[in-house]
Amino acid sequence: MTSAWLGFVAKVAIMLPAFLLAVSFHECSHALVAYWLGDDTAKRQGRLTLNPLAHVDFLGLLFLLIFRIGWANPVPMDYRNFKYPRLYAVIAALAGPFSNFFLAYLCFLAIAHFPSALFSAAVAVSFIQVFTACAYINIMLGAFNILPIPPLDGSHILNAFLIKRFPHVVAWLYRYSLIILLVLFLTPQFQNMLFSIFKYTELVLKSLVF
Repeated sequence: MTSAWLGFVAKVAIMLPAFLLAVSFHECSHALVAYWLGDDTAKRQGRLTLNPLAHVDFLGLLFLLIFRIGWANPVPMDYRNFKYPRLYAVIAALAGPFSNFFLAYLCFLAIAHFPSALFSAAVAVSFIQVFTACAYINIMLGAFNILPIPPLDGSHILNAFLIKRFPHVVAWLYRYSLIILLVLFLTPQFQNMLFSIFKYTELVLKSLVF
């Protein structure tokens, strides 16, 4: 094996379990909060679980390994089961990103208080690398999904404010959401904004620990 190939395998060995944990925690949080708020759709479809096989989208996983941006299968919700559909839809949607921020915070805590003296230097470094990768993937997943762009979780905020007065605008945004996201990703301004959101979220979470 070449050194480049060995480096790629090493990155996959660290990123893959971190990504599977992040998306499982994210999607399970959607399902759990929706269930608490009265909608058992996700529970009936077996999505109220931390089992990654219930949540992983394999194309999204491939994109993560190649482009460092990935996604999972979205958790289904039936807004008709909510007492306050627009409000509860926003709460259930934001549960995913905020669960990732919480998991990233726990990873930073683990890094700060890791008992390195109990392990060899190589083992301690490996643990720190895993915790660091898990923290950054959770920040990426949470910060990306909180953007108010369909079909991301933050779009539920946009939907709550616009659906009654501008339903055609909402329908148009959802219809062309993937094209809009692709165009945005190709613009340096959007890339810089996304990077700034990642870094600011990282600084805030680290400030709570270090």
